[in-house]
Amino acid sequence: MSYDLLFEFQSPVQAEELGRYFAARPNYQSENGAFYQNPATGVYFKFTWPTDAKGSRSFSRSAFNMNFFRPHVFALEAEPEVRSFVERFSARVQDPQKDGMGDGPYSTNGFLNGWNTGNEYACEAALTMQAPSHKFYTLPANEIERVWRWNFSIASTQASFGESLFVPRIMPLLINGELRTVVVWGDGIPELIPEVDMLLIIRDELAPVSANGVHQKDKCLVLQSSVNEILAPLSDDRFALRVRKPTYNVAPDAVRKFIRSLPQATDHITGVAMDSILDGELVRKFARSA
Repeated sequence: MSYDLLFEFQSPVQAEELGRYFAARPNYQSENGAFYQNPATGVYFKFTWPTDAKGSRSFSRSAFNMNFFRPHVFALEAEPEVRSFVERFSARVQDPQKDGMGDGPYSTNGFLNGWNTGNEYACEAALTMQAPSHKFYTLPANEIERVWRWNFSIASTQASFGESLFVPRIMPLLINGELRTVVVWGDGIPELIPEVDMLLIIRDELAPVSANGVHQKDKCLVLQSSVNEILAPLSDDRFALRVRKPTYNVAPDAVRKFIRSLPQATDHITGVAMDSILDGELVRKFARSA
């Protein structure tokens, strides 16, 4: 199940021109067209264009494809890319999706409406076919969007701070069977810590010392609230989430003492891909009850 658009060019477009266009944009790879995959957000989709039996290198049409049964932020990230493509190549759209654009000019609202409607139908179909005991990973839609906005802007946020502090990616992790939002914090370094559920603290310099005097690198897992006494409080700023902005360049004694005092994590930790986390509202709407 996927969201599919067809684009008609006013005049044929050369393959080299399409290649140059996508090569100049981040996160694209040439793969039977142009495949977009953002490692920071987990969003992916593709543009394709056909060749005829003679191997023509110019095209009068192209297509866009993005899977349904995904969190709604997939459409938020794809929309500017589709809009830019349509504007660059003066393309008209053929959109067969319900509540979509139909045949004609492109519109942002039409794209988002068409994808969201189709995604809801896909979720309904998939969820109602599952056994009541089947577990889906979910988060509230607004939380998914805040995490996505944070991760989407990591590069620009990091650039604004330079090397003065580290900006982490928010990771969804399954911790002892429960989905949590987590960032990694290494040895108390200056880090812009967003409002997530937990911090995964990697100890190296501050790790326990073995009998032979060697630091045994390990990891600890703490709730966000556990660092209230040693770090600046969460505060509103220009970011997608509240943040703790460090007030030091080198970890102070209180931070180092806290990290050294932590027990090594023994939790069962598993990574969860963002494309498998559904808007909780859709799952509650359509999942079969036990």
